Amino acid sequence: MAMIFRNLKYFVTQGVKGLLANSLMTLASIGIVIASLVIFGIFVLFGLNINSIGNQIKDQCEINVYMPNDMSRDNVRAIGSQLSEINYVKEAQLYTKEERLQNYKEGIHQDQAEVITTLEEDNPLRDAYVLSLTDVRKANEVAAAAAKIKGVEEVTNRQDLIKTILSITNTIKHVSIWLLLILAAISIFIISNTIKLGMFSRRKEINIMKFVGATNWFIRWPFIIEGMLLGAVGAAISSVIVMFGYSSILGTLQEFMGNIRILEAGDVSNIIIIGFTLMGIGIGMAGSAMSIRKHLHV
Repeated sequence: MAMIFRNLKYFVTQGVKGLLANSLMTLASIGIVIASLVIFGIFVLFGLNINSIGNQIKDQCEINVYMPNDMSRDNVRAIGSQLSEINYVKEAQLYTKEERLQNYKEGIHQDQAEVITTLEEDNPLRDAYVLSLTDVRKANEVAAAAAKIKGVEEVTNRQDLIKTILSITNTIKHVSIWLLLILAAISIFIISNTIKLGMFSRRKEINIMKFVGATNWFIRWPFIIEGMLLGAVGAAISSVIVMFGYSSILGTLQEFMGNIRILEAGDVSNIIIIGFTLMGIGIGMAGSAMSIRKHLHV
């Protein structure tokens, strides 16, 4: 066990020395890892929020059915009975135009409430039913059936919006994967060159180690750890940049989105930190492995 710890200490020490010996290439390697992960992180955060918004809309998938403004309340309720009988309708909840105006009034800023108050005598809103469904996949079918009921003036359905959001989410996923592959390839290439410089500067030491019987892996490990350290440092810095930037604009995004909830920093921190760490270390190891395989003949 003591030998294992001594070897580990040696590997880490040599890995750090390799980074310090080629500081310019080390900085270039860390910089490209940071740039790659930050760009990828932006796509990830955007994709996670789009996916979350899509799920929220799915969960709130309701169909609004509007009545003519001059329709009597008895006729409105009669239409409500017909709406409740449509397949896949779980509930048809009536919101009168008075209730809707009051909801608007309560939901806006106080300085705008006075404007809404002036509309109370001549309310321009319409009575409306909100249909909640047992199966959101049947939204188009339910909307079509509701629109056929005599007396219904307008039907609004969010299904098209859901499909659009899901389409955007899938596009972002595909773009993110390809972007990560391209940026990772660039990072691996830069890291590989950094490791090669370290091997070249230590070629005499490597030859001596081979001469005295050092195993292949004993010689390889310092360079592998050097690549892992490059990736880990880049991942740590990029995680801080992405999370700090996201936290800074979160309030503005939430205000812009209104009732749609934007993911909090805590909701995505584990994904970013753990994901970046694994990707950074993986990229560093890949760069080291490629350099060793091509340039370390042991």
